[in-house]
Amino acid sequence: MAVLKRVKASTLMETLVATVLIVVIFMISSMLLNNLFSNTLKGSDRQMEEGLNQLIYAYGHGKLGLPYYEEMGDCVFSVTVINQNGTETIRFEVTDQLSQKTIGKSIIYAN
Repeated sequence: MAVLKRVKASTLMETLVATVLIVVIFMISSMLLNNLFSNTLKGSDRQMEEGLNQLIYAYGHGKLGLPYYEEMGDCVFSVTVINQNGTETIRFEVTDQLSQKTIGKSIIYAN
């Protein structure tokens, strides 16, 4: 008769605990990644900055008439002249209509 060797194996309880731990770690990591991804989409203002820099470039090269107003997608671009204490300031603004976030830059106009 053959001698049966005993094979070490894990119990059902150990297997369940390991499975629960793996599922919990997976859930936490997926929530973290989802949060990072949504914050990246909401907080990204790179397109707004790029559009603002294009307006400043166009104004600097005489290609932009003042006052200027344009809606492009969800963004509203505006360029206005503000006269304060005898000095003219050119105000460039971009507003995202979805997040109500506004980015602006000013240039003092020199004659």
